[in-house]
Amino acid sequence: MTAKCPRCFHLLSGEFFAWECVGRCPPVTEPLASAAAGVATQVRPIIKTQRPSDARRWSPPQNLACPTCGQPGREVCPYCHFALLPRWRESQTICIALAGARATGKSIYLAVLIKQLEQMISHAGSSLTFADETSRQIYEDVYERPLFEARGIMQTTRAAGTRDAYQRYPIILSLGALRSGPTFLVIRDVAGEDLENPAEDKTYLQYFARADAVLFMFDPSAVTEVRELLTDYLPTQLNEVGNPDRVLENMLRLIGTSRVPIGMILSKFDTMQALSEVQDGQWRRVMSNPGAAFTRDPGILTTAYDRVDGELLHHEVRSLLHLLHAQRFVNSLASPHDGAARNYRFFTVSALGDAAQGDKLHPRGIAPFRCLDPVRWVLDTQQAV
Repeated sequence: MTAKCPRCFHLLSGEFFAWECVGRCPPVTEPLASAAAGVATQVRPIIKTQRPSDARRWSPPQNLACPTCGQPGREVCPYCHFALLPRWRESQTICIALAGARATGKSIYLAVLIKQLEQMISHAGSSLTFADETSRQIYEDVYERPLFEARGIMQTTRAAGTRDAYQRYPIILSLGALRSGPTFLVIRDVAGEDLENPAEDKTYLQYFARADAVLFMFDPSAVTEVRELLTDYLPTQLNEVGNPDRVLENMLRLIGTSRVPIGMILSKFDTMQALSEVQDGQWRRVMSNPGAAFTRDPGILTTAYDRVDGELLHHEVRSLLHLLHAQRFVNSLASPHDGAARNYRFFTVSALGDAAQGDKLHPRGIAPFRCLDPVRWVLDTQQAV
């Protein structure tokens, strides 16, 4: 099993342990936790221990008592002091960082993705559950109700320094019996603004280099040519669109030479599908190809990632990016300036299936397209871990 902290994505080795007092001691603002969260964070006294250098056999204490009040503590990450769930170290943790410019559709994608994961795992004879109440509450309040109940378009994710920046807390999902042993899927949705204009102290974003995968979402409607072809189809942007070039550049800088798999997702793919109806000969011919992988959806009845279909889609999206005059995004992954060999894959998704009308969903409702592909790929890459 490989357990990681759900917030900072540090691997939790058997060398270092930490507990937080849960007794009468008052919480205080703590620099380590604040730096990792990207916002002032209060914790109670932290008690730490580590394996003695000369110890051949050693087991950490179960619950170290607070030296001030004498009450037992709860285990926290020794690197960022995030509270760990019971028996967390006995699980496998798969950590995903979700990135993209403002108004790319990350939050809508995440809202739909979790619904689709729930259905996929249910068909596999298991169940997807939220690992803790905070994850459930965040999903219901921020993602589920605005989209599925109010049937409106969700607003841009706020930057980490803002008061109600919900993305500083990870969404933690239990995959049930989908894999052998307890397995948790952790997803962190970072605000596009945080990656477009990161703070001078980037400690709160260093988890990107420790992720099991980074999913970068790119909105094709940010390309001038596409917007001109689909003037009558594309809705007026409710939020200012961010700069995808700058976000990708900063994201790759954060990852550095780490061998984190990167999935580049062409989001809002219904925009591209609409090109099959325009008069432009090239785009009409390309997007009307009935044999293309980007015209079909594997559905929710299988948990397995189809590597052959995925490889075909990968090359198709790569070609689409070239036609979109967005070859620079391909080059950033295939030929990075730092020379780091990257494991990357291209995807297409449409969380809604059709363009919104103003600030409301299309009357036909939500019809997701290929939303599960990126997560199936991540699970496949982690299969041997």
